[in-house]
Amino acid sequence: MPRNVFLVANPAAGHGRGAKLLPAGRRAFAAVGAPKPLVTRGPGDEARCVWEALDAGADTLAILGGDGTLSKATGALLAARAGDRCRVLMLPGGSGNDFISTLAMRSRAWVEMAKLAVDGAATPVDCARLDGRHVLNVAGFGFDVAALRTLQRLGALGRLAGSALRYKLAAAKHIFGFRPMRADLDDGLGERALLLVAIANGRRYGGGILVAPNASVDDGLLDVVSIDDAPATERIALFQTAQEGKHISRGGVSVRREPAVTLRFDEPPAFQIDGELYQARRREVVAECVPGALRVITGPAVATAPAPGLLRSAASPAPAFRSMGRP
Repeated sequence: MPRNVFLVANPAAGHGRGAKLLPAGRRAFAAVGAPKPLVTRGPGDEARCVWEALDAGADTLAILGGDGTLSKATGALLAARAGDRCRVLMLPGGSGNDFISTLAMRSRAWVEMAKLAVDGAATPVDCARLDGRHVLNVAGFGFDVAALRTLQRLGALGRLAGSALRYKLAAAKHIFGFRPMRADLDDGLGERALLLVAIANGRRYGGGILVAPNASVDDGLLDVVSIDDAPATERIALFQTAQEGKHISRGGVSVRREPAVTLRFDEPPAFQIDGELYQARRREVVAECVPGALRVITGPAVATAPAPGLLRSAASPAPAFRSMGRP
């Protein structure tokens, strides 16, 4: 069937990488009938672009940007209750591209990606809600928040370093001095001192850290990863082993899969969602998986079976999200 494909692009993604990729992307998508790309004008402008595309009858959105761009754009799509009727093709334009690394994509060539937007197979992909907010990849509490705050203050040094190195530079500042938070994770162990809690839909974040190595984006479950407080030497070992997902076998690390989880803190916590900082409204924070919320294009219309634990090939309608209102 004919497709109405729109390219949504964030030129600021990846510290300007999106702008460098946009001309080639524009040409490739124009060749398959896409109109002029909808380009973000500033932070948070993804919602406007998504609404404009939907108003013009889009049934496929090709989104060029990093994890933050993908998160904001898909959040806007779901807020418009269009997750079941508008397919998504994710194009890596950021510095980390962590969520895309979880998908079973076979090519990143522009011409092939544009063709996928027209005739590629879409599969259901989960999202999450945390404290009423959309989560595409990973949300985190504790050490994550401290590292992200420092990352935002790195300035020119941060822009010169690669994505993974930037996160390591930010995290290194807190290895010794981070003060643990106290929380009850609804796991029967009661309140305790914790370094980190990650609510994972995808597997990687922070420019390649494999925080939830066994997470699946199509199983209807969230991977809840928690790390108990530890001495400085163990903190160093945990951070090093997390690069390859080997931290989950260390003492004090717990991973469990749940469709929903309630976290209780001493005070309303700060948290990050897909690289953006937020403040919880209450001491109790609820996270829940929303199965099959998005229809994501990952391969050709007739595809071979993907790797186990990644994506299925059968599409299913996505549940409706509560409308968040139009920007």
